[in-house]
Amino acid sequence: MFKKKLLGLVMVSALVLSVEGCSSNKDLFEPVESPEVKDVFVPDVVWSESTQGTKGFYSQLVPCISGNNLYIAGRKGKVYAFDATNGDSIWKIDLSDEKENDNKRSARLNGGMSASDHFVAVGSENGYLYVLNKKDGSIYYKQYLGQEVLTPPCFNASGDKLFVLDSTGKLNALDLVNKKVLWTSGDNVSTLHLRSQAKPIAVGDEMVVLGTVSGRMMFISQNDGLILNQVVIGQNNGSSDLDRISDVSSTPLLLGDSIYSTAYNAGFVKYSLEKSAIVGRLAYYSSKDIAYDDNFFVITGDNGTVYCVRRSDNIELWANSQLRYRNVTSPAIYGNYAVVGDLEGYIYFINLNNGQIESKVEISGSDPIYVAPIVAGNCIVVYCSSGAVEVLCYDPANIVMPKKRFTDLELVIGNTAALVAANAMSPLSAGGVTKEDLEKRRAQARQIVAQIEAHQRQMEAQYREYQRQKAEYEKRVAEYEKQKREQLSGFGVMPEAGVKSDNDVEFVEEDSE
Repeated sequence: MFKKKLLGLVMVSALVLSVEGCSSNKDLFEPVESPEVKDVFVPDVVWSESTQGTKGFYSQLVPCISGNNLYIAGRKGKVYAFDATNGDSIWKIDLSDEKENDNKRSARLNGGMSASDHFVAVGSENGYLYVLNKKDGSIYYKQYLGQEVLTPPCFNASGDKLFVLDSTGKLNALDLVNKKVLWTSGDNVSTLHLRSQAKPIAVGDEMVVLGTVSGRMMFISQNDGLILNQVVIGQNNGSSDLDRISDVSSTPLLLGDSIYSTAYNAGFVKYSLEKSAIVGRLAYYSSKDIAYDDNFFVITGDNGTVYCVRRSDNIELWANSQLRYRNVTSPAIYGNYAVVGDLEGYIYFINLNNGQIESKVEISGSDPIYVAPIVAGNCIVVYCSSGAVEVLCYDPANIVMPKKRFTDLELVIGNTAALVAANAMSPLSAGGVTKEDLEKRRAQARQIVAQIEAHQRQMEAQYREYQRQKAEYEKRVAEYEKQKREQLSGFGVMPEAGVKSDNDVEFVEEDSE
């Protein structure tokens, strides 16, 4: 049975809005009961640890992986570094000891962690941004921004700049060498919007891609904060402020020459860097990050339904609605599974091929899970709001790491394509382009093309190895399912197929002119 707190928790989801009333619809979004699952497998617990957590607050403190290390922050101020392979503690600090937090309830860390080669960073609802040394957790630099920070910051490729989005929609650029604010840009709106925000994405040392609370995706120059381009994704139509919410709160996903994103009321969008235009839209309404592998996109809808869309033709393969209104996290793709968490502390492994839940694991005794699991090596890291950290493993075909290497490399290709687009977007000065500037741009273009070709060769080699392991795995799965059908057929029972929904709409090409 549900605990009484669940109905309150579902209202404090990523769609936290300062809205009263509507008592007549109080049961409209009541979460369904957690489904009964007959586990096909039970993942191994590699290691577990207790941390500070968020202690009853809806704080999306996303952990991060850098190398073999796992970095986690607690709401009250503790920051941890663990060896991700075995859970050994590397260091721990407490930012609540800082003077600026003396008159506050706590350090109120939020948003989560990001890492570069030398630093890790985290923001706070008290308006501070902390940059810590990766080696020992000591504070390298802290900056007061004046507004809450609700999403992880991001480093540029060189690691000498940090970009931080505040709760009003302003993007702040910090110079980590001279320890100062360089510029602010982006949105600055006061209209009703979601509490959840998109993490900015730094493309090389040239550009930042950002989803905004005004329903746009912005391309911003790292040098001066100039908006190079902006694309309207959200559709702020309606008669009330609530109807007009149009936040792009999912992190932009750069793959190949396209960028994918979702908006609260405008669906799943594909933007072509080559055409500088939106070339397709699907009716999936989500404020969560998108997961992907070589074959699929997986999207968690704001109603808790999990959707799987085939990348090759943009057709929906299945929609699992067993978790409706359970404040389901963004998905993570782990081997042959989409993995999500929910408001009772359950983790679900959903088969990518048919949408069936094949394993259900309870983490830390019914405390909510607010952030998506993270793939680390051949394991998956789960962080619960209680502070419990569990690292699970189920990889019988040794397919997790090859798939992760391939998808990571595909992101590199996407970033490189975006660099080409950033170069094309660069504004020209009033006096035109000098010969030196033109030669410099040509040299940069040649370098980028060479990078693309090198990455492409590397990706092709990794893809061949991944496909080989995948074929072996699928062969074993087919043999297992055949045996299962033969056993069940004797009792007149057959396994259920994945459930389709009504949203299997293809991308519709739009005129780019």
